[in-house]
Amino acid sequence: MGRRGARSWLVAGLWILAVAGCRDINVVTEQYATLQEAEASGAVERGWLPRGLPPGAHEIREAHDLDSNRRWGLFSFSQRDGDTLRTILGSEISLAGHSCSPPRRIEWWPVLLREQLDSEKIAATGLKAYPMRESDLIFAVNWNQRRAYYWTRE
Repeated sequence: MGRRGARSWLVAGLWILAVAGCRDINVVTEQYATLQEAEASGAVERGWLPRGLPPGAHEIREAHDLDSNRRWGLFSFSQRDGDTLRTILGSEISLAGHSCSPPRRIEWWPVLLREQLDSEKIAATGLKAYPMRESDLIFAVNWNQRRAYYWTRE
């Protein structure tokens, strides 16, 4: 292959990398120590965090796609906040047949909750799944560890 052919392959390769890298360019991630901090930043008002989270929610991380409005998040909650969280959730569901495809750059999202979901493996970790009432979000909650994950239903 001549110099010109090698240069064409290099340009094509760089273009492919640039396009692939731009796929998630409009995904924004944030973290908050408390729900009060998230509310003060406007994250709840803008819809990046679901309304109705327990007042004691803390260690919050969220990501949202500005183009598609898809969301992913996690938070911890206190034992006394469990009942509050239950009020925004529907009945328990199976995650069999569901998928979750967060951008790879959201490094804090658990591998267990990526791509095609394995409901048996997820259940073995203590996570239980619920739809959020009046929303397109799914929650996976570990009531013993008081940790919750949510994402936009695909």
